[in-house]
Amino acid sequence: MSGPAKGVALSGVAKWYGKVPAVRGLDLEVAPGEMVSLLGPSGCGKTTTLRMVAGLEAPDAGEIRIGGTRANEVPPWRRNIGMVFQSYALFPHKSVAENIAYGLVMRRLPRAEVAARVADAMRQVQLQGLDERVPSQLSGGQRQRVALARALVTRPDVLLFDEPLAALDRKLRERMQVEIRQLQRAVGITTIFVTHDQDEALTLSDRIVVMEGGRIVQSGTPGEIYERPGSHFVSDFIGMMNALRATVTGRAEDGGLRVRLEPGGRELAVAGPAGMAAGDGVELMLRPEKVRLNPPAGAGLIHVGGTVAHVVYLGAVTYLHVGTPDGLVIAMLPNAGGDAAAPRQGDAVTLGWRAADMVCFAPPRDA
Repeated sequence: MSGPAKGVALSGVAKWYGKVPAVRGLDLEVAPGEMVSLLGPSGCGKTTTLRMVAGLEAPDAGEIRIGGTRANEVPPWRRNIGMVFQSYALFPHKSVAENIAYGLVMRRLPRAEVAARVADAMRQVQLQGLDERVPSQLSGGQRQRVALARALVTRPDVLLFDEPLAALDRKLRERMQVEIRQLQRAVGITTIFVTHDQDEALTLSDRIVVMEGGRIVQSGTPGEIYERPGSHFVSDFIGMMNALRATVTGRAEDGGLRVRLEPGGRELAVAGPAGMAAGDGVELMLRPEKVRLNPPAGAGLIHVGGTVAHVVYLGAVTYLHVGTPDGLVIAMLPNAGGDAAAPRQGDAVTLGWRAADMVCFAPPRDA
């Protein structure tokens, strides 16, 4: 980096395509040196937001500031932003070194400086010795490293990623996630990363911004988003969840809710949102890894018996789909004892979990 990192601030930013709102009054601050992931389903506005920061789209309302300076009227080539695309966008007829050097050549820097900075960028992304190869002679991971080096070599104030790993196979994608995170920390550059992949956002981010329908629905650290989702949408979108239907029967002594599970009829006291009244329907969300298999009696757990309906073996873990009087419950078991240690389809089991591990929301409108 040639200077201190610069933050990004969006205030009331909106974008319409005809009568269709893509981004609706979005407020977002990215601190200098922070890595923020915009996460959400297709059509939620995350890529449009990224393109407005880059200057590739103009906002219809609101203000974008980079390093404290208003950028709305600044053209893309004057914003000093590096961008890495999903398609890599490499010149097929140019060598690795020429692709990386392109932005520096356009800035008319001296040839010796261009060569030195290209060599440094290639070392950063572990591309030494590949200077003369063209993109067709590279693997997918190497092409992605070239695109990353090309974005870094100009020493941008902000680095933007638009789902850059979507085209890679799983193992390479996971390795590249770690490499990008390590490089971002080493360089200290302010970074915004767009993805629809929950695991990618959890791996990469200082902070995750979850978007739905052109709006931010929750922002927090990966741990906060995963452990304390703020809405039914966030809880269902991030990771796997059990959803148990229940009906509110009243308020608990501690200010929470008393609910009756359907169809089993079991009554529980759980933490719940304000404004819920007796007779209201709710869903109790529970992570599979919070469910214990055949726990001892007592232990402060909710216990429920059931029958294993389906077993999914995934190497490191096994998922048990268990039919219970309260509905289907999925339990995630670590495979410390190998696949032979897991119950089989048709086995009777007991599941247990803490009431505190359940998150209560009103059911989605279309449920």
